[in-house]
Amino acid sequence: MLRSLLVRLRPGFHPGSPRMVHAVGQLVGLSWMVSQILGVGSAIALPIAPILPDLAPPAPVLPTSQLPDLDCSTVSDTSFYGHLPYPEADLADLVSVGSGVSMQRDAAASFEQLRRAAARDGVSLVPLSGFRSIETQIDLFYGVAADRGQTPAQRALVSAPPGHSEHHTGYTVDIGDGLAAWADLNVSFASTDAGRWLAANAASFGFELSFPPEHACVSYEPWHWRWVGDDRSRAIFETARRYDAQAGIDRESSESVPGSNPLTR
Repeated sequence: MLRSLLVRLRPGFHPGSPRMVHAVGQLVGLSWMVSQILGVGSAIALPIAPILPDLAPPAPVLPTSQLPDLDCSTVSDTSFYGHLPYPEADLADLVSVGSGVSMQRDAAASFEQLRRAAARDGVSLVPLSGFRSIETQIDLFYGVAADRGQTPAQRALVSAPPGHSEHHTGYTVDIGDGLAAWADLNVSFASTDAGRWLAANAASFGFELSFPPEHACVSYEPWHWRWVGDDRSRAIFETARRYDAQAGIDRESSESVPGSNPLTR
């Protein structure tokens, strides 16, 4: 009912649009803040569940010359503070890669190859987060934003809004260094043995860094890697990769020979 009301009030609030997700998220954030004031310990239940499952699929891939400008400062029908929409993976397609983390089957197989190659070089790669549902992302985005007093725009610099996280696809994994847990989910991960090894070798296994320092809208995340090793995954991330190319992000030059050890260079 709430969705229908929003659609009638604002033409931009069509089901699954970034504006709809933003409106729902604002309600979640308000619920979270009220729960903290009242001391109830968790967000007050709101009837929003029916709104979320029918999020729109990614926009059709356009030629690079026709891509709309990626606006990092607003919510539009094509992006949410610079984050693009992504579909949620079918749970039947996911397999475990350990540590309670799951990924798409083919991506998981490549990650295991990646991890074994790193181990041969004396590097320990640990999966920290893989597939995440839209429901989980609601709490990570709006719940954490409310807890930290962040606006959605501020939160979007370091976290994807629900419906706009690469983790929804099952093709993305956050990686840590098994010998340097202090660097987990921190830019200092780039200077660990695991971070340096991934920068030199991950491309050979189909992985690329989603948010390098040059990214137009999202803060640098050296731990966040997406798999683009087959046609399906590349199609899902095609629009994002075209925006990367516009920003001057050169992924081809990062390719290396599998098994090469950057720690001895």
